[in-house]
Amino acid sequence: MIIDCKSIAQKYKDMAKVKINRMWNEKIIPCLYIVQVGNNPASNAYIRGKLKDSEEVGIHAELIKLPENTPEKQIQKEIDDCQDDYMVDGFEYVCSGIILQLPVPEHINVKNIKIPDWADVDGFNKNSEFHPCTPLGVMKLIDSIGYNLDGKTAMVIGQSSIVGAPLCDMLMKRHCNVISINSSMERYIREEMLLRADVLITAAGRMNLITENDLDCKWNIKINSYENSGSCPDLIIDVGINYKDGKQYGDVSEELRTDKYNHCFDITPRIGGVGLMTRAMLMCNTAHVFTK
Repeated sequence: MIIDCKSIAQKYKDMAKVKINRMWNEKIIPCLYIVQVGNNPASNAYIRGKLKDSEEVGIHAELIKLPENTPEKQIQKEIDDCQDDYMVDGFEYVCSGIILQLPVPEHINVKNIKIPDWADVDGFNKNSEFHPCTPLGVMKLIDSIGYNLDGKTAMVIGQSSIVGAPLCDMLMKRHCNVISINSSMERYIREEMLLRADVLITAAGRMNLITENDLDCKWNIKINSYENSGSCPDLIIDVGINYKDGKQYGDVSEELRTDKYNHCFDITPRIGGVGLMTRAMLMCNTAHVFTK
C-alpha cells in the first residue's frame, strides 16, 4: 500500500504552526535564512517547497542567492550576518534557522562553512543541536504509521553523512538490527541480505536500484496480486532522488508501487514522499529554535 506521506507531513507542519502562532501575538516573527550558491535546478525546486512551507506555518523565510563563483569567505560572512535580529514596523524578526542549500559548487568545501549549532536546523554540522531533517523525517514517518521497530531488521542502502549514516544510528537507538550497505555492493549479495530485512530504506540516488526482481514476492491467484512470502520487507522507504528526461524517480522501481503489490508491503510514493517529511522536519526544527 502507498503511504500517505502528505497527510503525515501536514500533521507536523500544523504542530509547528501552533507553536509559532503563540509568539506572533507578541509581535515576534521567526526568520529562516536559506543561502544558495549557484542556480542548481533541483535546488531551486527544493527551495520553492521550503519557501511555501515557511509561509504556511508563519515563518519569514529569506533566500540569499549568491553567484556560482562566490568564495567561501563571502558565504561565511552572509551566514554570520543572518544571525542579527532586526525590527520592522514594530515587529521583531528573530533568526530561528540558517540553511546552506546543497549541493554547492565544487570549489566550496562545506566543512569550512560554519553555521552556529543552535541555528543549524538542517543538521548540517556534526555538532548541530538537530538531527538531519531527512533521517528524522523517516523516523517520524515510521512512527506515524504505527510500525514497531523494536527487534526488527532494517536494511539501509546508502551511507552518506547526511542520510544513511545518521539514519542507521537512529534505528539502532530504537533497538533495531541494522544492515548498512553501499549501493555498489554486488547484486546477489544485496538480494540475499534483503531476505532478512523487515524494513528497506534506500538512499543511494540510483534509479531502479531495487526492482520486482530483487524481492521475494509470490503470486496469489485468489486475490489476483502478489503477496509477501515472509522473506520480503514489510516496509519500503524510498529516499533516493533521480532525474531522467526531466522526470523525477526514486531508487525503487515504479512497478513496485502498482496495485498488484498492494498486499506485499507499505511503500512511500515517488512524488510527495520522504521529501515532504524532510521539509516538515525543517519547519518543526525552526519552530523549536524560535520558541525555546
